[in-house]
Amino acid sequence: MVWEYVSNGLQYKDAGTKPTVVVSIDPKAHKIQIRDNGRGMLFDDLQHYVQMHGENRDRKQGRAGRGMFGTGKAAAFGIANSLTLTTVRDGKRSKVRLTRKDIEARADGDGIPIKTVEREVGDGAPNGTLVEIDDIFLKQLDISSVIRHIERHIAHWPDASVLVNNHECEFAEPDIAKEFRFTTKGSEFEETLGETILVIKTAKAPLDDELRGVSILSEGVWHESTLAGCDRKPFAEYLCGTIDVPALGRDSSGVPAFDMSRSMKLNPRNELVGEILRFVGLNLEGVRKELERQDRERRKTEEQKTLQRQGSKIAEIINSHFRDWSAKLKKTMAKAGVGRDLLDAQNRQGGEDSSIVFGDALPAIVVEQEGWPAKPSAGSGPEVAPSAPHVELQADAPEPLASHGSKAKRTVRAGGFDVTFERIGANEKRAKYDRETRRIIINLEHPRLVMEAQGVQGQSLVENPTFLRMAYEMAFTEYAIVLAQELSTAQYYFDAQDALVELRQTIDDLSKAFATSRQE
Repeated sequence: MVWEYVSNGLQYKDAGTKPTVVVSIDPKAHKIQIRDNGRGMLFDDLQHYVQMHGENRDRKQGRAGRGMFGTGKAAAFGIANSLTLTTVRDGKRSKVRLTRKDIEARADGDGIPIKTVEREVGDGAPNGTLVEIDDIFLKQLDISSVIRHIERHIAHWPDASVLVNNHECEFAEPDIAKEFRFTTKGSEFEETLGETILVIKTAKAPLDDELRGVSILSEGVWHESTLAGCDRKPFAEYLCGTIDVPALGRDSSGVPAFDMSRSMKLNPRNELVGEILRFVGLNLEGVRKELERQDRERRKTEEQKTLQRQGSKIAEIINSHFRDWSAKLKKTMAKAGVGRDLLDAQNRQGGEDSSIVFGDALPAIVVEQEGWPAKPSAGSGPEVAPSAPHVELQADAPEPLASHGSKAKRTVRAGGFDVTFERIGANEKRAKYDRETRRIIINLEHPRLVMEAQGVQGQSLVENPTFLRMAYEMAFTEYAIVLAQELSTAQYYFDAQDALVELRQTIDDLSKAFATSRQE
């Protein structure tokens, strides 16, 4: 909802103006304010803006943008009862108010009363708009989620400045290991998609959910990010990229490519969207399989085998603590009348020791068991043998594509944690947690570990006691933070101080367990 109004402030601006949007979220007052330095609106523009399903004037004049259905301005009423707009253009201020009560009073949607508070009052203020959303009925406002969502979106707005409660949102691209480029030119996809280039990047570390997948754009407007059937497959969490298909924004076929919900999901039943997903999916699968091959080779090295054994020792201490901690938590929650494992609940599907997570539910059938990746630009990608199945998206497919075959399933560890050592980039944190697989990754390229890894000449990593102590401490700290975060997300704590107490206690318990294991 917040992004709807932020994006308006970024898109509709005067020439030469650096767009700036300031968001203030007040959970106690149940209020959100969004102020921008956009071009603002005169009263006639404001009346058109608050008209539901009004035609976007910029798009009508040939300027590409997000607005298509004229429904974005109603986003506030998904979470609140009152929307007030104050806007200034050419030194003239106008202000209107709209309430949920008035909307619901007109069931047919016609003639919804909009209260005019001010109409083109001269005050000489600079252009801009203030959106005030009041009487929010959500139980809580997740400010950090809003920040993450905005930071993901502004990756496509390089000149934008957005602040949320004094935090400046910045998109930090993850450390990239390699980039591949695939062109439609000369392929079967050129006729449908036009000449375009798909860029696929492989990250050094597993990406957060909001960063995964290929962003599908049309003339710079972002419509969806997708893994196109690779979801839940090994190493899919390392893949991201972009493709810009101008034809998508101009598509006028009988089956619409997208709807008015702003769900950031395209309609796979649209022919053009189906071809985009097929082109993206075939190439993502080729790159993903190349990552699998490289990982198999890496694991064969003697150093990696030794690090894996050391990771297992760290994981053994962590999992011993986790079992004891879980048993204690379950007893406590049973006494409180809750009686469930908060940490496990999101991933478990039936079994106590394992769970199966399925991939994207794309309605499709497999036409041929072997497909092909499109031809990459010269020297830009790996030689990938044909392997991905050739599929056709169909509304009446008997079952989702991702559930075809055992390879679409992936067992996720539900009873404990894994610890691995990987080179995930100097800019990454010293340790990273992959929630999907419960894996704690120790970053061998973190500057502090690199310094310790130098050790004594001729000495291996696992023979360096300082390196080992630091690796254990990194894994223990990451695990302790994970427990506190999961319980906090599940609203287990009544106060933030409780989470800090839990974190300190966990680190202390693990430190003692480590000392005992070394003595033995």
